[in-house]
Amino acid sequence: MSFLAPILLFGLPLAALPVIIHLIHLYRRRQVKWAAMMFLLMAQKMNKGLSRLRQILILAFRVLAVLALIFVVSRPLAGGLLGLTGGAPDTVVILLDRSASMEQQNLGGLSKRASGLRKLTQAIKDTVGNRSRLVLIDSALGQAQVIEKADALPDLPQAGATDTTADVTALLQGALDYITVNQTGRTDVWLLSDLRQNDWDATNGRWQPLRSAFASLQGIRFHILSYPQPAKENVAVTVERVTRRETADKAELLLDLRITRNEETPQPAELPLRFVVNGASSTHKVEIKENQLLIQGHSLPIDKATKRGWGRVELPADTNGSDNASHFVFDEPAILKSVIVSDDIDEAEALKAALSAPADPARKYAAVVLPVARAAEIVWDETALIVWHAQVPKADDILAQQLNNQVAAGRAILFLPPENPTADVFMGLSWDAWKNGGGNSVAVEWWRNDASLLANTRDGASLPVGDLEVTRQCAINGDGVPLARTVGNQPLLMRAASERDGSAFFLGTLPGSGSSSLARDGVVLFAMLHRALNDGARGLGKAQQRFASRTALGSDLSGWKRTGGAEATPVITTEPPLRNGILENGDKLVALNRPVGEDTPQSISKVTLDELFEGLDYQYLEDTLEGTKSLASEVWRTFLIMMALALLGEALLCMPQKRAVVVEQTRTAAVPAAA
Repeated sequence: MSFLAPILLFGLPLAALPVIIHLIHLYRRRQVKWAAMMFLLMAQKMNKGLSRLRQILILAFRVLAVLALIFVVSRPLAGGLLGLTGGAPDTVVILLDRSASMEQQNLGGLSKRASGLRKLTQAIKDTVGNRSRLVLIDSALGQAQVIEKADALPDLPQAGATDTTADVTALLQGALDYITVNQTGRTDVWLLSDLRQNDWDATNGRWQPLRSAFASLQGIRFHILSYPQPAKENVAVTVERVTRRETADKAELLLDLRITRNEETPQPAELPLRFVVNGASSTHKVEIKENQLLIQGHSLPIDKATKRGWGRVELPADTNGSDNASHFVFDEPAILKSVIVSDDIDEAEALKAALSAPADPARKYAAVVLPVARAAEIVWDETALIVWHAQVPKADDILAQQLNNQVAAGRAILFLPPENPTADVFMGLSWDAWKNGGGNSVAVEWWRNDASLLANTRDGASLPVGDLEVTRQCAINGDGVPLARTVGNQPLLMRAASERDGSAFFLGTLPGSGSSSLARDGVVLFAMLHRALNDGARGLGKAQQRFASRTALGSDLSGWKRTGGAEATPVITTEPPLRNGILENGDKLVALNRPVGEDTPQSISKVTLDELFEGLDYQYLEDTLEGTKSLASEVWRTFLIMMALALLGEALLCMPQKRAVVVEQTRTAAVPAAA
């Protein structure tokens, strides 16, 4: 427990005053013996045990009353912070969600991140002071940093705003690693977050191992400080794709835009969109009727001599400024090239036919089939998508490193199961054994339709994934993001969990060969392959769209400069590119934006949170941007009540005992009756 006036605790020895006064009172008595003394002594011996207990209780209540009074004037702090009834912990680990959604602000311009840090800092100062070791682990960098004083927490670069996403399981894994390596003793883990579903990913397979690992440790307590309040009247814009198109008489940019807003009862509203291309701006008004508006192929005229450049789309300011702009870069479009690595000609031809068919008439497509023995011939820098229908290469194989580099560069890989899969792992996922249906097919009972390869179409229609028939399925092992499951909760399509810009997918069946109806029906296969191709196309060419993250520009940041209308400024190597903007390095242009999941307002529920921390010692605290209540509150009223109760108990014990009333009965003689 902590106190606002701890110096007054030096008065605690005053609690012994009732005992001292009692002893002095005993020695002040003078003994005078008189004739009936022996009878009184005999009576006193008979009641000596009960009388002594009564005196001890009276003294105890008096001492307790004095102690409570001293605690009242010392202004004790307890309550929400750090479970302080057990004293200050040895270590306080602060896990900070620095995702873009945490920059939602109130009318005073205070964000969720800043509000949580401010309250947490003040509470630590009031309750812990310098008695506990403070450690910060943030979602953007993932590195543990020891903090000398709590006052420094809000001003640290590692606690600043970013346009990244957050991986809560990775944060907890970082805390677990720090605790186990450094033997931190009794530790309180504080997690500051807005509980966004995108960041927490409650279906992630890493939650169960984390729970088990923390449950095996002693003295670990969790405190969740949450800001789940959604942003009212917030509008977000995202540039999903930009293409430069040139004809005989003009040149233009074609933009695909997604505008979302968070309204319980959406009403039609007119929004001004400001377009900036190479410094020249224009405004275009659009009408949004629901919570989402998709604009395809919005045309922005440019000069034919302008072959490459940068731009952004802006919305008016609202409660979350981090999603009011989306940046883009453009260049002459690269060929959408895909490579199918397979020794199965039938499977490869079906995949090649789907990938060669143009989904966008304005782009050029190319699909190449290579046998496994010729996989080294892949031109990696020019390939947006690799369909790998072969054994997963071993970790020390050069092909495994090249595939890793492909994902790190922002491109895509789709793994298909070979006939005799091995247990080799790629980015946390691996194949298991084939499961034959014995001639019976199973259906897809769940798939993720809000994002990734199986999302709904642009007009909101669902892909016919539920009509697929899966006859043979290869099990997928490892921790990843499930995108589709068959009956029995078996993962059919998974995406490897990674902080990189690119993507690695595992599909647990084959399009043909009697394995599924993907090739026969065609629609789902075509949409899935072309979405993976477009996903990998972000890493093609000299102008690329990437998500803000610590790995967005690779490991060497020395040649990168921020540009895009402002004076070019070098990227400081100690501060990775975590914010939106345009960056250049020689002839390379990169547009950094927040991940699309940050525009999804849904939060996990308290019930889900209880399930994720089941079996762990955890406390949930919910706050709002308008809330003024401190995390650590004064509890002097509790001690004042204790003092009153102690005085009441002492008064009851001091009350004199009731005297026994003896009623003397007289016997009346009977009067004889008259004769």
